[in-house]
Amino acid sequence: MAHRGASAAYPENTLQSFEGAIETGADVVELDARLTSDDVVVVMHDGDVAVTTDGTGHVHELTLAAVKALDASNGRGPRIEVPTLEEALRALSGRAGVNVEIKNMPGEAGFDSPKERIAEQVVTLLDEVAFQGPVIVSSFNWLSIERVRELAPDLPTGFLTIGAIDPWAALVYAKSHGHSYVLPQSPALFEAGGEFVQEAHREGLLVGTWTVDDPEAIARLFEMGVDAVATNDPGMAVPIRDRFRSA
Repeated sequence: MAHRGASAAYPENTLQSFEGAIETGADVVELDARLTSDDVVVVMHDGDVAVTTDGTGHVHELTLAAVKALDASNGRGPRIEVPTLEEALRALSGRAGVNVEIKNMPGEAGFDSPKERIAEQVVTLLDEVAFQGPVIVSSFNWLSIERVRELAPDLPTGFLTIGAIDPWAALVYAKSHGHSYVLPQSPALFEAGGEFVQEAHREGLLVGTWTVDDPEAIARLFEMGVDAVATNDPGMAVPIRDRFRSA
């Protein structure tokens, strides 16, 4: 799973990064979804646009036109636009799967739970685009993915957790709320071990993890039976994946 696309080689969360991920043979592109002030879903990880663009302000305070005026190259080559989620989905459909991570966390300026406007927009866009390929909608905010399940019960959802959260507790939650994936951060998953992966599989859930750029660690995860590994460097990871697929 290409984390923000092939972000080791291209500016993250851009169409160029997604194209790079497809070229390496990544199965899935992970991208981040945020809502503009005029309710358009754009692809950006940080709420503060200054982190990855030449602009200032927060996504939820800016119109789509203002976001489109930004340069998302982050100093890595010619000017690049911030894509909308619709543009990203149309570029990926039929070519790779997508993991849409909903960004809507407590403490962020644009946080709007329990309204979950962004979850509603994501579901609508996936339907309108008629996306072809595997889809996951994930979030660290369980309210967001619960809203997705209310709107589209058949759409696979994944619960993301940081290293400080016990993966076993996350598994209990994910199973009880019908989510398809449990997605602990890699240090916590390594600590939980292969037994955790086996138990998740027995319970009918898949296991993914993030963000791993060390080839030995990726190999260890596949040895544990992990179903998805997010990496910034899919060009490095794909041959390891292929080795385990052919084993």
